[in-house]
Amino acid sequence: MNKTYQLTLIAGLMAASGIARADLTNGPDPYAAGKGFDAPHEAAWGGWNRGDTGTLYAEWDTFVDSSYAGTRTAAPDVGSAGASDAYLSWNSGTFAAGSGNLYSFSVIEQFAANIAGSVASGPLRAVLQFETVGTLADYASILLNGIAPTFTSQTFYDSSYPSSFGNVPLEHYLAYWDLPEAAASYQFTFSSAEHSLSLGQVALDIGPNSAPVSGVPLPAAVWMFGAGLMALLGVNRKKGLAV
Repeated sequence: MNKTYQLTLIAGLMAASGIARADLTNGPDPYAAGKGFDAPHEAAWGGWNRGDTGTLYAEWDTFVDSSYAGTRTAAPDVGSAGASDAYLSWNSGTFAAGSGNLYSFSVIEQFAANIAGSVASGPLRAVLQFETVGTLADYASILLNGIAPTFTSQTFYDSSYPSSFGNVPLEHYLAYWDLPEAAASYQFTFSSAEHSLSLGQVALDIGPNSAPVSGVPLPAAVWMFGAGLMALLGVNRKKGLAV
């Protein structure tokens, strides 16, 4: 049985039976040690707590919510904070399987995770984490408001993750963007490399960025301090040589 046929069969069984469950409730827990997902207060990329003033957060574990307007949309079911609006949408031909995951056995899947709200002024870091089962994502398709990420990383991968329907590839992925200032809203978009990707979980976090933003010059005072320090070191070096 080839891989494509196997994944298509798995999806059909999931959609028809509803036996499988969402990944957070039926494993693996993506926040468990070594599994790839992080909350911002513990992550190297973070430095804030979800719910802090001036931060945004939204997370999805299942995509069967019908409370959000639209036929292919879902409100965050795991949680949200600081957001005036948050929803995830997907293209025609992609559907919520019985597991609660998003899947397609016929088209390349396209996802858009949207969030809006008031954030802190100054440099920001916007973070996307997602979990896929089966076919992997098209990494080149990962964008925020049309902009490529500052940083990306595969944070966890199991080439043969045991499931109710056999062993399948499972991946956790991280992308973040260093932004000089806030936007009116944030749309994180990404696609599957081909059909038969099962989207298991998506988490969005936006908060203050304490690291220098790429391409943004340091304040003039910093340069003046550095120049003065180098001059002082030069003077002391000359005095040492003269002794």
